[in-house]
Amino acid sequence: MMVFELLNVRTMLMFGAVSSLILAGVMTYFSIARRTYPGFHYWTGGVVSAGLGGVVISLRGIVPDFISIILGNFLLLLLPLMFTKGLIAFVDVPNRVRVVNSVVLFFFTLVLLWATYIEPSLRVRIVCFCLIMAFFFFEALVIAIKYIPPVLGEQDWLIVASIIFSIFGLLFRVVVVSLHDHVSLFNNTEIFQGIAISMSILAAIASGYSFLILNTHRMENDLSAANKRIEALANVDGVTSIFNRRYFDTKLELEIKRLQRSSLPISLVMADVDCFKQYNDTYGHQAGDDCLREVAAVFKKSCRRVSDIAARYGGEEFIMLLPNTDLHGAETVAGGIQKAIDSLAIPHKASTVSDAITLSIGVASVNSSRSVSSGELVGYVDQALYRSKKNGKNQIQIYEEQS
Repeated sequence: MMVFELLNVRTMLMFGAVSSLILAGVMTYFSIARRTYPGFHYWTGGVVSAGLGGVVISLRGIVPDFISIILGNFLLLLLPLMFTKGLIAFVDVPNRVRVVNSVVLFFFTLVLLWATYIEPSLRVRIVCFCLIMAFFFFEALVIAIKYIPPVLGEQDWLIVASIIFSIFGLLFRVVVVSLHDHVSLFNNTEIFQGIAISMSILAAIASGYSFLILNTHRMENDLSAANKRIEALANVDGVTSIFNRRYFDTKLELEIKRLQRSSLPISLVMADVDCFKQYNDTYGHQAGDDCLREVAAVFKKSCRRVSDIAARYGGEEFIMLLPNTDLHGAETVAGGIQKAIDSLAIPHKASTVSDAITLSIGVASVNSSRSVSSGELVGYVDQALYRSKKNGKNQIQIYEEQS
């Protein structure tokens, strides 16, 4: 007897209505206190309409039929419609008004009026209502499956599962009503109707909560992407779009520790644009920035492996980190950079070295047989670069590790 009372349709409707209105309150607070995306207010409206619809239908026999049947059914029908509209806004797809939806709503109105006033039939109303609800939920399901992954980078299976469960609960109620000879909405013996309605209510509530999670999921994704953009801006040189000195110093420290544990060599290539001040004075700072970008592109292209790092070290100085590379390999990379710069033939009539842009390059390499700090290694390559500039520029000088 207790089970029958708990699954009484009127009781289930009131439970669903109260639960929906509580959920709507949570969603309203969420939209005020936290950031929400387009579509969230539609989902909140859908939950509110479902709660009000449950209250109105549960008052059947107390209020006029137009309110308890016509208005109540349409309030419940707003749930999948608002869910669909919210998903369309959330994933930002064209919101085209489908003619078929208008036709379905018009057909539902006619059937509901006919089965309420002309030939009253609870069975017809229930079957028609459940099938049309399932149709609109299916539309929301298609949008969720097709468009959520591109927005989130993955599928949100909770919202998909809750919508599928909603459709299953509605179709189960259609089967229950179709198999019974006598259908009564508020008869305590209608236990299967109570089960079917409870399934639909739970699925609708789960959908509402899944929209809260969906909004939070997207917020976390956007926050993560924003943090990555900030990190990239902090690590990338604003003029040349290659790594800056801060990032290079951090990676150099890590690579030295890693390679020393693995007994592997590490090399640096440092270059300075010859007579760059004269270039700026002759061609202007904008042309100077363009020149730096061309040099940076050569350094970046010379990174053959993922672990290789090219960075602007400061002013017109560039540096390249070559983990697991010996002195011979580093010399080869430096020679390739020099040839690439020569092939660009960037005019520099104010240069004291050539009529085109040239580089002075220093190379340093150490193996892991003895400990060396990042500052010491940079000092070695800086010494090699200094000798290159002192000896006439436009050349490569090597710092060889002292035994």
